[in-house]
Amino acid sequence: MSGVNPEAFPSLSVIVVILGRGRHLARCLEALRRRDGAGDAEIIVPCDDTHTVEAAMSEQFPEAKFIPLSGKRTYAELRAAGARAARGKVIAITEDQCIPPPVWCANVLAAHTAPDAANRAAIGGPVEKLEPDRAINWAIYLRELGTYMPPVMEGPRHALTDCNVTYKRPALQAISDVWKEAFHEPDVHAALEKNGGVLWLSPALLTMQQREMQLGPALGERYTFGRLYGGLRAASVSAVKRLVLILLSPLLPLLLVARVYATVFGKGRHIGPALLALPYVLLFAVVWGFGEFVGYLTGKSE
Repeated sequence: MSGVNPEAFPSLSVIVVILGRGRHLARCLEALRRRDGAGDAEIIVPCDDTHTVEAAMSEQFPEAKFIPLSGKRTYAELRAAGARAARGKVIAITEDQCIPPPVWCANVLAAHTAPDAANRAAIGGPVEKLEPDRAINWAIYLRELGTYMPPVMEGPRHALTDCNVTYKRPALQAISDVWKEAFHEPDVHAALEKNGGVLWLSPALLTMQQREMQLGPALGERYTFGRLYGGLRAASVSAVKRLVLILLSPLLPLLLVARVYATVFGKGRHIGPALLALPYVLLFAVVWGFGEFVGYLTGKSE
């Protein structure tokens, strides 16, 4: 992100992290192609050696910059590679499970250039579920993104989702040592706040979501994410608090499920699909909770 002539910066860089299969990425890139405004935006797609199908889309989407990376990379490493390559004055991170509306790019730029947004280092938005969908896919959405289900209140937050978050370039540059190798949004956001930046949630940055998964990969991902969260958290707390977290870990599944349904019933939306997804939500909570426990116990994220 350094050593580039500021006059050459596009207004916006959009980093698309690959989670699913090729059709997810094609759908996301097609949505970004239809954007209104932000005509000079650059689209960046980091690809590792497992993304052969996705990398082959470079001919279908010549406007996107596909960045090849050797070996198999974590999502955090893909985000970091995209951020290193980004030249935009504003840097957005999304995932191929998202389908940004045509106004999304323009709304991102408007949010960052608003008169009262100077100290907003990161601005995120809500994530709405596409319907209809299978119960397992609803469970993934509710567990991972239910907190960002619209409606949301505009204002400061201490957390933003990594599938719909945008940053001012100088704010990210100032903490590049935190994310240069692996972009873990909790660490990045904590560093931004420590630097005096504000995390902001804006309803105007709404994006849509749909992700198709099978049970085996979904369970593996929930364990991986849970262990990652536990490992990162264990490294940032005292030994006493870490012990408390280990001892309380058996309660995690109940807490996770309670949070999901408190959000659903509190907002009064998607109640039917959420009830049908309950068996998967319970299963995912148990697997995530076990992964988080292992992270606390070992102090390692993988």
